[in-house]
Amino acid sequence: MTLDSRASELIKRIYSAGENKGAWNKALVELFQLLGCVAGRAALIDIGRMELLACRLYGPQQANIATGVGDYRALYAQDPMIVLATRDPDSRYYDSSHASAGEDRSRHPFFHWNSATFPSGYFYSGITSRDDEPAFSLAAHFADERTVSKGNAIETFQLVFEHLECALRLGRSRFPADSPRALLCLGPDGAVGNLSSGAELLLRQRPALRVSGSRLTTTSAGNDLELRRALDRVFAAPGLGADPLAIRIEHEYGRPWILVIRPVVESFGPFGKLRRQVHIEIFDRIPAVARLDLVQSLFGLTGREMQVLRSLTEGHSIDSSSATMGVSRNTTRAHLRSIFVKTKTSSQLELVQLCAGLTSATREDASKNVELETLNVA
Repeated sequence: MTLDSRASELIKRIYSAGENKGAWNKALVELFQLLGCVAGRAALIDIGRMELLACRLYGPQQANIATGVGDYRALYAQDPMIVLATRDPDSRYYDSSHASAGEDRSRHPFFHWNSATFPSGYFYSGITSRDDEPAFSLAAHFADERTVSKGNAIETFQLVFEHLECALRLGRSRFPADSPRALLCLGPDGAVGNLSSGAELLLRQRPALRVSGSRLTTTSAGNDLELRRALDRVFAAPGLGADPLAIRIEHEYGRPWILVIRPVVESFGPFGKLRRQVHIEIFDRIPAVARLDLVQSLFGLTGREMQVLRSLTEGHSIDSSSATMGVSRNTTRAHLRSIFVKTKTSSQLELVQLCAGLTSATREDASKNVELETLNVA
């Protein structure tokens, strides 16, 4: 099989890897073998904050490779590819044989790390566009520049890297800045990064929320405390499977707002899924909530109250709900009364309508919510 045909097959596997971290790593190992490298390196870096998010080395299972990731974490800010990307956002590739003016590679910590870790006397790096923060960097490390068929190897590296960048972009969702929905995007540090056009319009008309010093705040101390607690819970949740939360914001401009707070998980190729952002959607009416965990979060229902509510929304009567849960009818009615108090409803019908997103809104209002019904249960 020729080099071109092997590269074509590799590109197909990269596109089909999807969110499979193992398939991505296998494809990168194959790339480095195809190029004739002694080792390879992949890194995920937030250039704007100059923060290394993840790093992986590919090479022989030797002690220097095993410790190389930790050493790279201490040196990544001196990686010539990162330095070049910081100075020139349009830079895409770095060739270690092309030293910058005044650059003494014999004294440069990164070049010393490169030769001591792999060992390698030459490397070639690529980095994705700054429009796709965080940036993905890939480097091929060769034993020596003289042993590399540079024309073929570099051309193949660039070809595969261009397709790799496209495949990575397919695994990530862009923030819908032009959406009429009221959406806000918070970065991993809690700072507001983006607002949709719908959010900007809503906050201009009724500023119950505002962005102050890149932080999202409310107009009352009580609401602010509840918002901070909700955000802390989402950001601090272990793993990547955190559920969305919903809170209610009381304000002077009319009916309360509901904020649905969702962790956004994106796939970053060989590094798998990483939580990078939190999206907040503002509803100025009760949204259609197909997931009852949002109802529980919004109204503070207990586990037993949730059992009663779930049973009722599935069409059970109080008697059949009691039999299903193995409790008395009076116990079920006591839980139901507590649910009525918390949700400010007064009948089972009104309660079920609330959970369906209808509440006291007219059918015309409900029809306007049809687009939202598939958007607030991600």
